[in-house]
Amino acid sequence: MKLSYLTLVVLLAFTSCSSSSDETPEPITNANIIGSVNLYDEGVRQIDNSDMTVKIEGSSPLISTNTDVNGNYTLADVPFGTYTLVYTKTGFGTFKKFGIEHRNTGSSTIITEAPSLGEVSSTQITDLQVNTSGEDILLAITTDPAGSNGNRRYVRYFLGSDSNVSNENYAYHSPGLISQINPFETTLSKSDLISAGFSSGETVYVKAYGDSFWSNEYDDPDLNRKVFPNLNATSANAVSFVVP
Repeated sequence: MKLSYLTLVVLLAFTSCSSSSDETPEPITNANIIGSVNLYDEGVRQIDNSDMTVKIEGSSPLISTNTDVNGNYTLADVPFGTYTLVYTKTGFGTFKKFGIEHRNTGSSTIITEAPSLGEVSSTQITDLQVNTSGEDILLAITTDPAGSNGNRRYVRYFLGSDSNVSNENYAYHSPGLISQINPFETTLSKSDLISAGFSSGETVYVKAYGDSFWSNEYDDPDLNRKVFPNLNATSANAVSFVVP
């Protein structure tokens, strides 16, 4: 009887150990996404990096966090997948990063490129004039506040064949331009306009906006255009010219 009991104990112990060692570990299905931002005023002065909200667009339940004083953030326990990150803070234009691939690599996904994001522009466009000089188009953009050597203002203009041209409806956009005189003047040559896709004799409409040094611009594949979140919506009416 004693031998049988001992044999039973040994068998149970062996079965228990064998079952434990054969168990398959649960698969890893999520990990952290880590990144950082650098925040600026509408010019080039760096400011407090904290309290910018970073969230995963469309996540349910919402996956979101805030940056710390150094601009660092961690989105915790994110299921593996491909995501769009949305960056927001009061006074800042919304910024998005598309196509963030969050894979099971055995560690966190680290976004190495830290975006530099600026506040929304306080520059209003109060007047926009256009004149022709030979084969050149001269734009005169008046801002409030006025640009000067000690108070740089930033502007951007948009061109289109539609009288409703805007930052959301355009065929061409300028780079960010620095205004240090009022009105700010810039020249578009005939070759510039041809390169932008317009034709001689075509009527082109132009609209200008105040912008920030860091425009928070991004390419939106859903809208199929570049988005400029930091533009000041207060702007003079669009004007037109005919391509020489």
